[in-house]
Amino acid sequence: MVDVAANRALRTMDLIPFILENPGISIENLANQFSVTEKQIEDDLQLIFMCGLPGYTPYELIDLVFEDGVVSIIDPQVLDKPRRFSKSELVVIVLGLQILGELNNSNSVRANQIKALSDKIMKLGNSNSVLINSGQNNSPYVDIVLNAISLRKSLIIEYHSMIKDEITNRIILPRYLYFLNGNLYLNALDLDAKADRVFKLNLIKKCEVGSATENQTYENNEYSIQVVLEIDKQFVNFIERNSSVITNIQENKDSYRVDLMVSNMEWLKRSILSYSPGITVISPVLLATEVREVASSLMSAYQNIKAI
Repeated sequence: MVDVAANRALRTMDLIPFILENPGISIENLANQFSVTEKQIEDDLQLIFMCGLPGYTPYELIDLVFEDGVVSIIDPQVLDKPRRFSKSELVVIVLGLQILGELNNSNSVRANQIKALSDKIMKLGNSNSVLINSGQNNSPYVDIVLNAISLRKSLIIEYHSMIKDEITNRIILPRYLYFLNGNLYLNALDLDAKADRVFKLNLIKKCEVGSATENQTYENNEYSIQVVLEIDKQFVNFIERNSSVITNIQENKDSYRVDLMVSNMEWLKRSILSYSPGITVISPVLLATEVREVASSLMSAYQNIKAI
């Protein structure tokens, strides 16, 4: 992994106050703490030797002891305090704590600890620097979903589809919950459609645990087809909604080149058409041909309609 200059500079500013709080810490522990190699930590320490205030005499340089794999800071100059989080970093941390809190509702001690930490972080910097609209993503079914996942059981749900504006009954095999753009989502296998689906948790109207799933699992690898799409960047929500079937993403100047493994081609054709002209099929050729034919058929259906 390339260690870019900006990342290295930020890590160095974090290293100094951390070493001050943990004098005599080993290079190995520092590498583990900052998720880098020991060689990168050693290079950072060599860089710190040459940093300091203008004048750059031994009196203005940062003074540290670095020998036998152990590190201590003697004179940190003006870098003795941790750098402040940016507004975007605070938002990411608070949202992450919010989802952890929702996933630990059944454990009151842990939930209270997470809430206390979240409240503290929300007030860093200016008063109420991060505000969360409480209750927006709360769902009464988080514990039920987690229980079904741990027991490998199906879920019977009523789901409100915002696209079709209808409520449908589904039997699904839940896989995992994840947090994206401030919303809680459930990745699951629809046992009737035999295809992967993503459900927004606050759109689930009813939810109960079904039967065990040992004999209901659907291995779709042998039926999956590799598809390559070119997706305009303004339609990035297609990628967010369908992350479970995406195997690779390559970012270009104005678009993303996305690889998918898909078992339900009819669903994919409808999705591509709904994002038209923001998605282009690169491969397979047969899919591109079918999408073009469906689009042409739809366009021809409107050609004979006269304006009123």
